Amino acid sequence: MIGCIGADTSSELYEEYIGRDITGDEGMTVVSTSSAAKNWDVESIIALQPDLIICSTAMSGYSTMQSPAAAADIPVIAVSYEDFSDYLKWFKVFCNLNDQPELWDSIAMKSLHDVVDVLLECPIEDNPPTVFSMFAGSESLQANTDKTVIGGMLTAMHARNIVDNEENITGAERLDINLEAVFAENPDIILVQCHAGMDEGRQMVEATYGDNPVWQSLQAVKDGKVYYLEKELFHNKPNSRFAEAYQKLAAILYPNTVFSFQTE
Repeated sequence: MIGCIGADTSSELYEEYIGRDITGDEGMTVVSTSSAAKNWDVESIIALQPDLIICSTAMSGYSTMQSPAAAADIPVIAVSYEDFSDYLKWFKVFCNLNDQPELWDSIAMKSLHDVVDVLLECPIEDNPPTVFSMFAGSESLQANTDKTVIGGMLTAMHARNIVDNEENITGAERLDINLEAVFAENPDIILVQCHAGMDEGRQMVEATYGDNPVWQSLQAVKDGKVYYLEKELFHNKPNSRFAEAYQKLAAILYPNTVFSFQTE
């Protein structure tokens, strides 16, 4: 038996991430349900005496489960997954757990080679492209720093994220947007990471800045170089599609470079 935590949105998320709802798979039992993993039924989970509990540190239920599991002598794998290196690490772990080491070579290593190929093809220029990267969340817009996945990708691809010039004492992943500072930098490219769909991201940006003369005066806006990034590749973890995300970003950053890969 394999158990999992389910919630009202679980089926939708599984369909979105992996193409099917695993809660309906043969041998799968939904051990507990909670809204957004905030209130796990710890007693029901511990009562099943699982051999192993795997959960994400990003889920609030992890802090609820950690101590009871330790008291019951049940090992817990706490998954912290932020970027491509984490994808490789956890892929290796789960290959070993499932006794399928061959998947490491056929899937993970292929992704690694493809990503490295993209990075090697990104030119190193005296005047690298300047980028303003923002996050269109569910309620507001924020600026992405190099602490975010997309910020790290920009750095690895030799672009300059203008937000990294701002003071960031707390080391926050995202900062409030200072449009006057963006205007002073006048970036070549604006990237919008969309929490929901690209249409929703575009609507949020237009509602916030559409009539703002400072926004309209930005060269990237004038040149039509405001790019809305797919949720599947740039907000959700793209997993084996990480190389595709790097490829799409490379084509945006370096439109005059002839890459060996093809993008739509």
